[in-house]
Amino acid sequence: MENFTLKQFAPSNKLPSQSLFIEASAGTGKTYTIQLMVAKLISLGTPLKKILIVTYTEKAAGELKDRIRKKIDEVLVNRKIDKSDETEQPLSDAELTLFTKAYQDVDNAAIFTIHSFCQKALKEFAYDAGRPFDMSMIDDKEVNDLIEKFIRDNWSNDKDFNLLLDFEEKTSSFIRDLKEKFIKAINAYKGSDSNSKEVIPLDKIEEISVLGYTLSTEDKRKIAEAEKFDDIKKFPAYSKAFEILKGSPDHRFGSTAKKSIKNFTDTLGKWEKGASLYSGSEFKDGKYLQTNWQPDVYESFVAFKVLNNFLKNFNDILLNNFLIAQTPIVFDEWQKHKTDMKVQSFNDMILSVHQAVLDNSKGDSPLKTRLRAQYTYAIIDEFQDTNQLQWDIFSAVFDKIFVVGDPKQSIYSFQGADVNVYQKAIQEIKNGMSLKTNFRSTKGIIDGCNELFKGSFFTPYEGSTKLINFEGSLSPDKEGQIKALPQINGKEVAPIWISQQDIEETDFAQATVQKIVEWCSFVGNKTVLQVFDKKDCTKLRNVTFKDFAILARSRSEMEEIEDAMRAAGVPFSRYKDSNLFSSRECAEWIALFKAIDAPDFSAWNRRLLSEALITDFFRISCQEIEYVESEAFDDPENPVRKKINAWQELAQKRRYAEMLERIYSDTQIEERLTEISKLQNLAKLRQIGNYAVEYLYNHNCSLEDTVRHLEALASYSTGADDEDGNLIEKSTDYDAVQIMTIHASKGLEFPIVISVAGFKQRYTQDSGPFLYHDQNEIKLGFGDTARQKRAQEELEEWKRLFYVDFTRASSILILPRYKKWYGSNKVKDEFKFLESSIKELIQADEQRDSDKKLTTTLPTLENWDPNTLKQSVRNNILKPLNEKSGAGAVLTNEEIAQNIAQQKINMASLQGKIATASIMQFSYSTLSGKADSQIESDDGSNINPNGDDTTATQTTAVKISDIDKEVKNCTIAFNEELDYQTNLNETAKKFPRGSHAGNALHRIFENTKFMEFGEKNKTLEQALANPKTQNLIEEEFKRESLPIWNHHEAWHDIATRYTWNTLNARLPEIAGSTTTSETFALVDIPESDHKPEVQFNQNASEKDILWRFCKGFIDLLFVRPINGQKYYSILDWKSDMLENNVYTPDALKEKVDNDYSIQRVLYSYCLIQWLKQFYGEGTDENLSESKIFEKHFGGIYYAFIRGTEGGTSKGIYAQTWESYDKLEKAYQKVKKLMSKTSNKEGK
Repeated sequence: MENFTLKQFAPSNKLPSQSLFIEASAGTGKTYTIQLMVAKLISLGTPLKKILIVTYTEKAAGELKDRIRKKIDEVLVNRKIDKSDETEQPLSDAELTLFTKAYQDVDNAAIFTIHSFCQKALKEFAYDAGRPFDMSMIDDKEVNDLIEKFIRDNWSNDKDFNLLLDFEEKTSSFIRDLKEKFIKAINAYKGSDSNSKEVIPLDKIEEISVLGYTLSTEDKRKIAEAEKFDDIKKFPAYSKAFEILKGSPDHRFGSTAKKSIKNFTDTLGKWEKGASLYSGSEFKDGKYLQTNWQPDVYESFVAFKVLNNFLKNFNDILLNNFLIAQTPIVFDEWQKHKTDMKVQSFNDMILSVHQAVLDNSKGDSPLKTRLRAQYTYAIIDEFQDTNQLQWDIFSAVFDKIFVVGDPKQSIYSFQGADVNVYQKAIQEIKNGMSLKTNFRSTKGIIDGCNELFKGSFFTPYEGSTKLINFEGSLSPDKEGQIKALPQINGKEVAPIWISQQDIEETDFAQATVQKIVEWCSFVGNKTVLQVFDKKDCTKLRNVTFKDFAILARSRSEMEEIEDAMRAAGVPFSRYKDSNLFSSRECAEWIALFKAIDAPDFSAWNRRLLSEALITDFFRISCQEIEYVESEAFDDPENPVRKKINAWQELAQKRRYAEMLERIYSDTQIEERLTEISKLQNLAKLRQIGNYAVEYLYNHNCSLEDTVRHLEALASYSTGADDEDGNLIEKSTDYDAVQIMTIHASKGLEFPIVISVAGFKQRYTQDSGPFLYHDQNEIKLGFGDTARQKRAQEELEEWKRLFYVDFTRASSILILPRYKKWYGSNKVKDEFKFLESSIKELIQADEQRDSDKKLTTTLPTLENWDPNTLKQSVRNNILKPLNEKSGAGAVLTNEEIAQNIAQQKINMASLQGKIATASIMQFSYSTLSGKADSQIESDDGSNINPNGDDTTATQTTAVKISDIDKEVKNCTIAFNEELDYQTNLNETAKKFPRGSHAGNALHRIFENTKFMEFGEKNKTLEQALANPKTQNLIEEEFKRESLPIWNHHEAWHDIATRYTWNTLNARLPEIAGSTTTSETFALVDIPESDHKPEVQFNQNASEKDILWRFCKGFIDLLFVRPINGQKYYSILDWKSDMLENNVYTPDALKEKVDNDYSIQRVLYSYCLIQWLKQFYGEGTDENLSESKIFEKHFGGIYYAFIRGTEGGTSKGIYAQTWESYDKLEKAYQKVKKLMSKTSNKEGK
């Protein structure tokens, strides 16, 4: 295939007229090529919105959108599509205009996953797809209820089902396994198309026939119950077959075989239950029998061959036949149930689009026509991960489709990917190009991998189809693109390091850890190993721990090398560690939180104290735990008791963030975990602690609730409500070796890759159903044939997994040759390709003319000395790094303690200056924190800005309670007829809380036209039935990664109620410093008079404008006429859940006073400043700030959306000020929080 170029993609500078496939090997710039294609299409007049791009994951879709935005921006700057192409002519002004328009459209670009594309198509063109408009989401696992209904109501009288039950010893286990198989089958099976042809054909039922007679269910039962061969002969067909065989006693089972038919019939006659009918090795079927025996004799032999298999496996055969017969019935009933309930699964979205675009029963598909009109071109990324349904959709809809993929990286068959479809599709497209140049790796890695993969690696196993035609990658040849080869102590080294043969996994782990320490060590200003610098690939740079990636097939393969790194003091971090909450660190937080939450430590609660004290926070040994039971611990002055009491006080005041930091400082746990090998533990500890505090604040819950939540996460309980979005992020800030699975590494690159994969044998699926290929057609089966074919296909995918593994390296690749690859006398089948390929690479390297070898041997350690390595890490790696960074050496415990003590002094000094010092930018939370902050020394006394102890309350900090004492509360007074408590049912309690839910609710209001909403939803019932409202809610919850599809009806109902109640709540009318007697609702305000998310930047001082400002967004600005004047008001949506769900006027005021006093001052003051441009000096009205306040300020409102009720004032807080002077006075107090004093600025 030719190498891809833009000139070939769009010949003669005209739009492409045919489809294209691009085969892109690892590191060849696949994503960049997609950017070029999109840019070229734009330059030729195709609007960005007419280009559909489909990729594999939501993350990839987001990254691709960002890349395309950058590419368009680059084109606008350089006037070139490919800035590296010196022959490309600059774009014209008219062409640049196309890119300007495209830049504006990037946020709305059609970049989707296959699921989001299908979801959008079904939502926009529901009528054309023949689907309801208001489909909710459901998980296909919910089919479990339907299967139970079938078991109870349909199959209880089914003969085949009852036959299965009769031969099962444990009915409950059988029913559980049956349901599991049906759930898998329903997810894999796709039903039939409009022509009644199965989309994925099921295996045929395995019938048992004897001389033309097919056994019935009752026949099978009697055969299964047979005790001896005479029972079998009671069946006329078998009796006849037996007599036919006896009529040819001298027929032999081969030209030289000793066994005859007489031997065979004698063996049959001796059969008794529990044994095989005969030995297949003694009486073999084959061509000789088919050729030399009479047809009826051979047919009779085959009848007993089939019977032999049935007697051995009758349970499995009966079960498989039952599954094959019932799967289509259950599937159709499940689809009907979902249609009736107006719900769909993710699988259904693809299936529905597939059925709609392929349905030509009434002419061209309406949906296909719609999609063709919407998109001119389709670009399919990661095409090797597609399947037949997806390809059917794309090929049916688009005349011109561009697919980009690499069949060598197809490793997701367990998620439905089908590399066979890739091969079939490119044969249909025919027009192909390739990306051959590897821009990721050095020439050594490229040449080494070419040798590794070109021979035995991709040679298919016997019986498997050849799917990969490997072509080697090329190295870049342009100046500035050729990467510097790795060097050790200034000398170039081979890129591929291979262990000795028959190495144990522990020995390999220790040898590679030895190399990590050795290569990261400093000699002078350079590390022993140097690799190319990505900023300038022609130059070398030092390596650090995070340049090393350890790739494993499974987590269990990581343990050996983790143990070795832990022993040697090498820091490491598991990529996307999903076991955070099952860690020891989580258990320790749970124990500590329980102790803090305990009302006392008497009786049973003493146990809670014991559990807390043996954690790393206190480190009291189990032998010393009797100390807890002593009277000494009941002393109020006991130092441990005092610490816990202090934390309890902070928890009771809901000062959780301060509690967390006090725990760290009081226990000095961070000092103990500063040792480099324990940084992973410290990262986990910090991460869980931060998560717990965020959970406490976001959910307005108690420590007890948080403990229950952490315990549920630790046990993977279904009751764990972690649906507020992805609150947990893996810490990667510190320098550590990265460990991950090969699947997780796809798309990533690392200077040094250590492959530890391969000492755990490949997982083989042992229960059906199985998707497999037969003559290039995918099928679904349950039996041995399906299992064996699936196993063969997985073995081929196993090779592709290692291809991904090895191609992550850019400078050095380290490979094992494990002892476990070898059996007693030969290499095990699943490792043959690895062993042979590595051997061929070594042999080819020995014959190379070049003096630059591709391989070298990884030395085996004679003596594993982790303590020496630990010292080396400290002295030869960490110490030089610290000295270079200016941090100084932190080697001894004494030095660590000195540094920590100095940091405490610095922190106290810094915090003491908070009231007068300034940072670059403030949020409201930082201002609030500054206003209330006071620093305590270790003995509990306060520290003033000069660092002096004082017991007085003197502080330069501004008290929040002092900021706006002159506020005028306009909230409608308490009404005894109203119930101000929001009573939550069980469904409402499960509605998500936290920042993600708050963001979703905010955007629902932002995207709602108030008056239109009110006109179309006069009642709450109308709102609940409005599909437009439901669609908006669903989109915003999904945007925040909240799984609304699992709680569709409940969450829609609650969110709709919040929306309707808030927009129909009654707000008191404010005019300047007074209130009128009128009220209004937000639904009374037309769209032109309300604007969401208004940004402001407020200078704290006229000086240093760019250095100190407060920045924020006002949720809602709206204007209303009062007595002929326009009054401008501010409203902030609050999703907070107040204590005990009580939203009385006093509770609202307390909440706003405590949490939003600074915010309301800034909002109101900024509004007056903004209004000066319309009504201030020099305008027609020429008003002073005080007059603007009285004539145009409409107050500030807080809508607590969880407590509102339509038609009432519940949940609405309103206020103004006695005068503008009072507002100005409050603002000046806030201003002090943002300003530096002159004497500090010079320091």
